[in-house]
Amino acid sequence: MMTHRLCTIALVLFLLPAAAAAQGDARALGDSLRMVGDVAGAIEAYSEAHRSGEDASLYALASTLALHPQFADSAFHYLDLALDHEDSMGALWDPDLHLLANDERWAGVEDRLLDRLAAEVTGNFDREYARALFRIRTNEWAYRYHIMLAFRQLGPDSPVLTALSTAMGEHHDENLIRLEALIEERGWPELSAVGEEAAYAAGNVVNHSDLATRQRYLPVLEAVCERGECDWSRYAHILDRTELELGNAQVYGTQMVMDEALGRYVPQPLVDPEGVDERRAARGMEPIADQLRRFNQSMARDFGSADN
Repeated sequence: MMTHRLCTIALVLFLLPAAAAAQGDARALGDSLRMVGDVAGAIEAYSEAHRSGEDASLYALASTLALHPQFADSAFHYLDLALDHEDSMGALWDPDLHLLANDERWAGVEDRLLDRLAAEVTGNFDREYARALFRIRTNEWAYRYHIMLAFRQLGPDSPVLTALSTAMGEHHDENLIRLEALIEERGWPELSAVGEEAAYAAGNVVNHSDLATRQRYLPVLEAVCERGECDWSRYAHILDRTELELGNAQVYGTQMVMDEALGRYVPQPLVDPEGVDERRAARGMEPIADQLRRFNQSMARDFGSADN
């Protein structure tokens, strides 16, 4: 076991940029081991970084421990320490922490972070709506790490990837039922009531839904955006996907497809491609070239399927 671990670490060190390897950067080593699926090795590396006084490694350690249910006690311990050193509220929507949400201690973590969020929202904070939305968002992406790992190591045709994708789809079905009940009771979640990151959950679930569901919520979402209570990019993603499914060209260029000849993702067919940046700017969205660059970099990092 030790020989195997040393061989794995040696291999990752070889793959790391020379500067990181020369510095013996435990945090970078942990990130690399985590990327190739050596969770135990990553935990060791993050622990070493923490022992060396690197507080920034605490969250990485907690989120990696959280991938294993048997390490829940340690995950909560290091997460608590991490929240002492970080102002971020990202733990509320981190899918790597999904399994912790089934533990009664998770409500305490949520309350700690929701207290921070309450100070940032501009209206009357709907604490329980925000809590429910964050749980939906985490549940929607619960197996993202596992899917990326299976894709990189086993390929797109792996039955493991199929099983994980199926489980993720079942989570989506549960989330849509929960979200529709919440919207029926409280209306579409507004920025001034739950904040941007919680509101994102609603658009994300609807965007992943069937055509009829998207068509039903598009007018609702447009009206909320007109009031300044939702990010227009949420509307743009749902509209573009709907238009493409109806056989039309998309409006804002949010939907991508891999161009095998170019080796990178490009927008699917667009209405008036020359005018897309003007349309996007009118909605407060970044130029399409910036979106494409970030999207391709993200896909290359996570799935190894596009150029950096």
